[in-house]
Amino acid sequence: MGLRLYVSFAVLFTLGMLLYAADRGDYMRAPWRPAPEAGLQSAILRATWTVDLETGNQGTPRADLHWGMAARDQPYLGVFQRGSGKPALIAEAGAARWEDLDEAALAKLSYSANQYSAWGPDAPVRKGAVFGVRTAEGNFAKVRIAEISNNYRLRLEWLLYATPKTNSEPTATAALAPSPSLAWQAPRDDALAAYKGQRFQEALDACGKAVEVAEKAGAAHHALALVTCGGLMGLHRRAPKQMEDWLRQGVAIATKLEQREIVAALGPREAMLKERSFRMLGVFYRDQSRPREAAENFALAVDTVRALPPPETADHRMALRGDLYELGTLLTQLRLRGTARQALGESRELYLKTEPNHPTLKAIDSQLQRLEAPVE
Repeated sequence: MGLRLYVSFAVLFTLGMLLYAADRGDYMRAPWRPAPEAGLQSAILRATWTVDLETGNQGTPRADLHWGMAARDQPYLGVFQRGSGKPALIAEAGAARWEDLDEAALAKLSYSANQYSAWGPDAPVRKGAVFGVRTAEGNFAKVRIAEISNNYRLRLEWLLYATPKTNSEPTATAALAPSPSLAWQAPRDDALAAYKGQRFQEALDACGKAVEVAEKAGAAHHALALVTCGGLMGLHRRAPKQMEDWLRQGVAIATKLEQREIVAALGPREAMLKERSFRMLGVFYRDQSRPREAAENFALAVDTVRALPPPETADHRMALRGDLYELGTLLTQLRLRGTARQALGESRELYLKTEPNHPTLKAIDSQLQRLEAPVE
């Protein structure tokens, strides 16, 4: 009798474990789980894989989302950059609940071609987090992070609000206006194109529009627009007052932002926004022959890189070596020989570790030789 009970228990336990594994793997839905929402889709993505929210297909050139790895243990969820055509766009849903998000609510989110980190306990991509996606086909979807496993498999759930296809083309009035986070990028691109073509007044005017529109997109986008336009060095002597104002505003805004806010709004590519804002203001003052103010801002850029959360990346090291070189050069001009030697020496070590044949090393060695010479 006891043996039968034991065997029955073992069989039931095994069946339960198989049912649990099948449920977790989305091969079937366990009877204790509620019925899925009508139209709800799900998928399990392995690391570096992609998914098309329109079809549910994975690993295709027409994917919308990419479950990528910035480093070996730093996953992120972002839009998939297609070889041609417009990519999908993504936005955090913020405090909005899954149940409250419909097509109208999704249309009000600020979308961008962004990536969101899944690394760390406070990462935007975590179990239960909800995002809005505007697919490459122009439809809205709400996406929920169902689970992230220890081996970096991501389980997504999403509900697609597909617009019925018609034979007629949509009218301009029916098209959705771009969100503020995208609207400022068009005049920014116009400014960069005009600047490249040496149409400097046209570039300045387009920059003014980009900065104005970016303010509506939030602090991070506003700071990025200010630093981008203020960093057009060909305009430093043509419009010095405007350039200084933009760069000072960019510094003031960027330094008030938390690092996670910057990455959440702009993506990992702009993770160095604070350092960049100080560096570009330092470059401006350097070009204006104001070495003391330039040195102060390069020193702040150095401190900002050092304060960035781990892990250290190649971008960190490249920014640090360049900022230290500029700082050391300016300190040499100011005849602060001891601190100049320290900054140049550290810059030299970083160049040797990263690019031992870089031409900047010759300039550093030349300056260090002069600094070692006795003062006349």
